Amino acid sequence: MAARSIASLTISFGLVSIPVKLFSATEASRAISFNLLHKACGSRLKQQYICLKEEVPVEREDMVKGYEFAKDQYVIFTPEELKALEEAGTHSAEITEFVPIESIDPVYFDKAYYIAPTRAAPSPTRSSPGRCANRTAARSDAGLRAASSTS
Repeated sequence: MAARSIASLTISFGLVSIPVKLFSATEASRAISFNLLHKACGSRLKQQYICLKEEVPVEREDMVKGYEFAKDQYVIFTPEELKALEEAGTHSAEITEFVPIESIDPVYFDKAYYIAPTRAAPSPTRSSPGRCANRTAARSDAGLRAASSTS
């Protein structure tokens, strides 16, 4: 079975941006899932939310999300407020420096991924190493001659 990418993003370092696809390096084992059944008749059970204060079932339309900031004290959020709190994805990763693997605490190695370049068409925000070299040569012909004459 062919690997499926789980995300598309752009990796950039300096003036170079490379569109890539992200692949999971490992596949989760196919776990068996079970349903809860009523022992007497074998029918599926339905999940029910109960109000701890009033001890009555609460319907989904009567539920709200809240954050407990102190014991039994909550800030309630509307769906619009929760949507505004979501971080917008940039679909990019900027490499600022390379470090030795020994300097990274293993606690950060949760899951392994592979990246592979995509064949996306160049755009004004994306550059290839060759395009960067061509632009540099066009801007500074003397710099290019100096660099090529020393090699």
